[in-house]
Amino acid sequence: MGRDERARVSVALERDRADLVERIVTEVYTEVPAYRALHGSQLAEVRAITGWLVRRSLELWVRGELRLPPEDVERLRGIGRARAADGRSIGAVVRAHRVGSAAAVRLLRERAGHTLDAADVFALSELWLTSLDQISESLETGHAEAAQRLDADRERARRALLDDLLIGRQASRGAVRDRARTLGLSPPDPAVLVVAEPVSVADATVAVGLELLAQASPDASDPLVTTRSGRVVVLTAPEEAGTVTASLVGRGWRACVLEPRGLADLSGAYRLADGAVETAPPHAFEPDGLLLEADAHVLALINGGTVTPATVRRAVLGPLLTHEHRHLLETLRAYFHTGAATTAAESLHVHAQTLRYRLRRVRELTGHDPHRPWPRFVLETACAVADRTGTERGPDG
Repeated sequence: MGRDERARVSVALERDRADLVERIVTEVYTEVPAYRALHGSQLAEVRAITGWLVRRSLELWVRGELRLPPEDVERLRGIGRARAADGRSIGAVVRAHRVGSAAAVRLLRERAGHTLDAADVFALSELWLTSLDQISESLETGHAEAAQRLDADRERARRALLDDLLIGRQASRGAVRDRARTLGLSPPDPAVLVVAEPVSVADATVAVGLELLAQASPDASDPLVTTRSGRVVVLTAPEEAGTVTASLVGRGWRACVLEPRGLADLSGAYRLADGAVETAPPHAFEPDGLLLEADAHVLALINGGTVTPATVRRAVLGPLLTHEHRHLLETLRAYFHTGAATTAAESLHVHAQTLRYRLRRVRELTGHDPHRPWPRFVLETACAVADRTGTERGPDG
């Protein structure tokens, strides 16, 4: 069959193109689960793409060409990019084109098989096989390009949200919730703020921050990561904070990890944690490289920060301020005043073993060991603040 004869067959098939397209789309809709969720304008778009591919295939077949031209390849890449944007997986898209191609071949055989000779059939088959490879490759390329761009855009948006939270630009809880919903995020609230400093400043990248979260539960709220002043800042759910800090310790980093707080309260928290990492002496990070809430408050106090003595007292002494543990606070003061456990025990008229037991309870309740230099400094500073202000005299200690 020559070119003129193929053209006549193509014209006849073109008259039935709407029916051909509908049958091809129906088969794709039936065979590809992801496409069964499509409706309305999405199905109309699938029909339009199918119609275009059928028409272009017939045109190439008539001319005896076996490959899609560059402009068609670029259009297919655009389709791949669009599918990435609307969240359709590339696997489903490629499978849909394969199912559609097989359906088209069967329908062409049904409609025009009696008029085609062997050469026509082979030419059409070769065209479909070649173009299917081009279609798959072009779709995958476009999808990958768009996916990378979307991932980068999404990460920039996530980073911008955390940056705004840290500088106080997003101070309303409702505004934070609305913005997160727009971005398709569910950030942790309350959240643990971590400000981490690597051994090498060059290591402080968002990619490294994301790596710290690699072991986090996929069911947890969306963590946020950014970098500021050569440090990685991570906002994570309380239940995932242990994973993040373990990763930091494993890397040999040092960091300040604060107690959970609401998203609208992060600006002051960031200044507190960042200032702690900036000003803490090296031995403050021993033995695990981590500063906690109490350490950060004491550092802010001695460096002229905005914290109040009462805030420092509560952050450091915490449980010791209750009536139940008042004797532990008295024991701690006596220990600091005398400088020795035995002397302190004598001044309190208790056995030395009793006093040592009480000091162990202080460590368990506050997380600070009064026998180690930096924790002792933190505890002693809080006790001095409490003694000076006299605010510990109330019923809550």
